[in-house]
Amino acid sequence: MAAETRAPRLATTADVDELVRLRALMMGMLGELGEPPEPTWRDACTAFLHDALATGDAGALVVDDPIVPGRLVACGVGTVTRRLPGPRTPDGRYGYIASMVTEAAWQGRGLATAIVAGLLHWFRDQGIDKVDLHATAHGEPIYRALGFAEGAFPELRWRGPSTARSGTPGSSLDRAVKYGGRP
Repeated sequence: MAAETRAPRLATTADVDELVRLRALMMGMLGELGEPPEPTWRDACTAFLHDALATGDAGALVVDDPIVPGRLVACGVGTVTRRLPGPRTPDGRYGYIASMVTEAAWQGRGLATAIVAGLLHWFRDQGIDKVDLHATAHGEPIYRALGFAEGAFPELRWRGPSTARSGTPGSSLDRAVKYGGRP
């Protein structure tokens, strides 16, 4: 590709439609848009990004297509979330990086590394020094090179009946509730 690659910039609410398009591309690559796809997720994602970017609860770094105005070729979104405060997070705020995606034609140019590094600076500017993410095998070397490592405790995930096959009568959750906390 003869076009010169541009440096990442901070996204604005004007970029939301493109951020949602790239998120859909990422989810398709991960197989997350299986049958049947949730019909309202794009509208919910659009509303979330408009609000979170406007209030500062999220920051996104994007790379513009140097040929097509208004089109993005890569992005990453950082969100600020609150949990119970602790010694390393006295105000309970921590960061999460999501929606890291680079269109195939633009991969291998250091865009993802520049986006993650920029998001880490954005988090630091917000006073946040604990940031989590979920990595694909393709992205893991990038994140490790920037200092990400496994946490001390394994991540476990529960999915309710709308997103998993469990949660039906007789599931371990139902047994735990019925028998006072023992599955």
